[in-house]
Amino acid sequence: MTTPRRLILLLPLVSAGLLTLPAAAAEPGSHATLSVPNRTYDLVSRVENLAGTERVTESTTEVTYSLAAAVLFSKDSAEISPHAKQKINDIAQKIAQAHPAKPVEIRGYTDNLGSAQHGSELSKDRANAVKELFEKNSALTRTTFTAKGLGEAQPIADNGTETGRQRNRRVEIAVPSAPSDSEGDQ
Repeated sequence: MTTPRRLILLLPLVSAGLLTLPAAAAEPGSHATLSVPNRTYDLVSRVENLAGTERVTESTTEVTYSLAAAVLFSKDSAEISPHAKQKINDIAQKIAQAHPAKPVEIRGYTDNLGSAQHGSELSKDRANAVKELFEKNSALTRTTFTAKGLGEAQPIADNGTETGRQRNRRVEIAVPSAPSDSEGDQ
């Protein structure tokens, strides 16, 4: 009776192509050696607030803090709102505590409304505005920053709906998880 249970537990792995069963394994009372291919999977943890305006994603390669553009900026603007400055300072403190001296990349994104050139320029201006605020933060004196405007590239939601476009208008702050080369020089 234990063989069928074992097969049932393995079936999801077989159907996903992660495991192959020898023909003998299907016969009652038989024993077979299973071959499992060596694969490495990146584990990802994502925590998002209920409104979907703030998100932290952790993988084996980076930690990404994401804020919706509506939290940071007025419509079609790259000027950071006073309320957003506190959110950015909170992220700066987290980076300073968990990732000191690691390079930080700030990525700005827009939706697909308007011209691609305008979206690219606006996303770059927004990324630079966040970068400038980080550079003024005394907790991040050992950190280097780069800003990229990616416009409508890499949408995370459907640009065919207003809800999707709101999710695509965002700024991401990415910090490598692995030790950086500059940390070994200290």
